[in-house]
Amino acid sequence: MNTSALLFLIVMISMAIGVFLPQFSKLFAPYLLIWLGALLFLNLIQLEASDLVSAFACAKNIVLLSLIKLVVLPLVLYASTLVIYPSLALSVLLLSGISTGLGAPFVANFIGSNFTLIVGLIIVTSLAVPFVLPPIVHLLVGSHFSIPLTQMIVLLAAALFTPFLAGWVTKRFSTKAADYVSENSLYFSIVLIMFINMGVFSKISVYFFESPLFVIEMTLLAFLLFGVYGTVGYTLTLVVSREKKSVTDDSKSNTKESKRTAATEGLIAMAYVNNILVAVFAEQFFGIQSAVLPALYNIPYYIGIIILKKLYSVQVHPR
Repeated sequence: MNTSALLFLIVMISMAIGVFLPQFSKLFAPYLLIWLGALLFLNLIQLEASDLVSAFACAKNIVLLSLIKLVVLPLVLYASTLVIYPSLALSVLLLSGISTGLGAPFVANFIGSNFTLIVGLIIVTSLAVPFVLPPIVHLLVGSHFSIPLTQMIVLLAAALFTPFLAGWVTKRFSTKAADYVSENSLYFSIVLIMFINMGVFSKISVYFFESPLFVIEMTLLAFLLFGVYGTVGYTLTLVVSREKKSVTDDSKSNTKESKRTAATEGLIAMAYVNNILVAVFAEQFFGIQSAVLPALYNIPYYIGIIILKKLYSVQVHPR
């Protein structure tokens, strides 16, 4: 069985177990931040120092994309949703305003793309989001909720900074352990994905039976947002990427391929966000209903990986 088929099978089975066996799956739910932190750690451990240096070779591009990711895009989508479907505006804001996920390098590795730009977005958005998203939420919806701003900042900071620190300590003091984890990260990641899906879907299982139309709407919205995030990332990266001068047909072909690769990085950086962290965050501060959209975002998240793998291999490595 190839890795795409294995990933798809595990994702579908774990979601189904979460929905149809919620009492069993709820055993994994209290530890969602632990499973998430471990998954982030597994992906972080694979990053080399050279990746971090390369990531900031075009610091202006990273800052621009981070600003759009954390401020412009969530505000625009929040305002749009407020007009079209007001009750979903908060969920859209939370999902749109979260940082690039540390699972994004896993996606890039899985489909065979580069992840230099992705690393830069992960670092900048992860460091910034605890201090950007809570104030935006407080400003826009604070009149409707009692929002403990400090607690929100602490939760986001702890969930994101701890895996960074754990990864650095492991690589610094135990090279063998870091190498072992890196070599087996795919299979460890799949196990953690299974735990996360069971835990998350057990929490929203009741909606599948009592409000199936709501689940369908949220799933369609999740796919729509995935498409919007990815399109914005792909287009912006094409625009801001530097054009290389070419003098031969081969160099033109190479330039085209490198620009497409960079654009794919931008797509991944924007579309693959820390949605599970949003689900935990939303449930804790705004109730379980606001966590349904980020939880269901897991569906386009993993289906998107398989589609991207196929499209990327065809576009970047044409026959």
